[in-house]
Amino acid sequence: MYLEHFHLTHPPFMEEPDPDVFFPGARREEICQSLILDVLAGKRLVKLTGREGSGKTVLWQMMAERLPSEYEVIFLDNPIGTFDQLVRALCLDLGMDPRGAEPDPDYIEVLHRLLARKKAEQNKVVLIVDRAEKLHLAALERLLVLVADEELEWTAILVGQPGLEEHLEQITIFRAAIDIHAGYVLEDLTESETRHYLRYCLDAAGMRRAQFENLFTDAVVSDIFDRARGNVRLTNTCAEEALEASCADRSFMVLLEGVEPEEREEEAPPSRWEYRILEIYELLRSNKFVSCALVGAVAMVLIVGYLLTGKNDDTAPTTLSGGIGAAAEASAPAAPPGAAIPGGWRDGKKLLRERLAASASWLTGMQQGKYTIQLMMLTSNQAQVSIATTLTEDDFFQIREQLFIFRKKSNSPAILVCYGLYDSLEAAREARNNMPFFLRKHHPYPLAVDDAMKKLNN
Repeated sequence: MYLEHFHLTHPPFMEEPDPDVFFPGARREEICQSLILDVLAGKRLVKLTGREGSGKTVLWQMMAERLPSEYEVIFLDNPIGTFDQLVRALCLDLGMDPRGAEPDPDYIEVLHRLLARKKAEQNKVVLIVDRAEKLHLAALERLLVLVADEELEWTAILVGQPGLEEHLEQITIFRAAIDIHAGYVLEDLTESETRHYLRYCLDAAGMRRAQFENLFTDAVVSDIFDRARGNVRLTNTCAEEALEASCADRSFMVLLEGVEPEEREEEAPPSRWEYRILEIYELLRSNKFVSCALVGAVAMVLIVGYLLTGKNDDTAPTTLSGGIGAAAEASAPAAPPGAAIPGGWRDGKKLLRERLAASASWLTGMQQGKYTIQLMMLTSNQAQVSIATTLTEDDFFQIREQLFIFRKKSNSPAILVCYGLYDSLEAAREARNNMPFFLRKHHPYPLAVDDAMKKLNN
């Protein structure tokens, strides 16, 4: 929602690389130009290393786009497998017919023929192997020997994390003739470069300089740098959080459209259940050896109690936010009357109470090691009313079982809304990419459940 708030043309901090927004600072442009010159000079092997999230992918993509038209780039991502499988993939990318007449062809010979044909067509081949540190040492060694073959005319660029350097050094102990020294290291951003990076991305998205100065103060930039330590991907995540937080009070009021002012109830005072749970929490915190087990048991008792008494009691007990130190309330918030639907009414207050109860296990650490997708972080005093209203809408009602909602009581009330539970970050990213539009417009992003709970606490 911050796009509308700041009148931006596109999300400035994308998790996936965007070559259209290429930051030239921190030697990025210099390294890109040097890679292009290496390819034009016909160097056989060049390496590009940097830690995960440093911006390697977007850099080589920009380099590939700038090469002259006679250069054909073939790309291998996550090259796990045998050397023969790797060569077969290269042959397919170069135009080999997978329905070839030979039942078991010599792929090295096929590769020679395909590269010779490219040369006859006045085309030059550039091979880019991303995540090259994942290659088995034996496959990497044979690939280096293949690249060094003088009968082949191409350039190979190995892109990977610092572990790639160690693998190459091991191989040269036995293959001293292979030159592995040509290459570049993508360093993390300094604090000054972080500010320039933020300004560049937001300027490309249309943010006015005055808005940037008011939002990304020296203190905010320092905080982002301290958290990301110059990592571009983490910097993007922290910067997007700052944008979301800065417009939370205003943008999340959009959810209240159609709700009359007199329908917006005041926040109910803490119930006797809430005070009792806070007392239990303080007791558990003093005994770290048994707190995890006891909190889990308490949560289960509370859920059973809610199921038995929820019909007669408008409140649900508070659960604890991962034992970090702040109580996150899973109680029934004030909510407007239900929205009319064919055949009955949807009670937003009841729906919210159900989702809070279903989310209790997260707060006791039972989902540690899992991943989720953050949809919204609401910090308005009207946040609970907004969520209760939203849950009655057709789109959200249909996916309510996938929504996990957490509420933190503090001077600045906060509600965190997450979507789904996944075993890996890759699975969460795939689910995010396949979300319906009405969810994607909230700019969701995957993260660890532990990080989500820390975010709620902070």
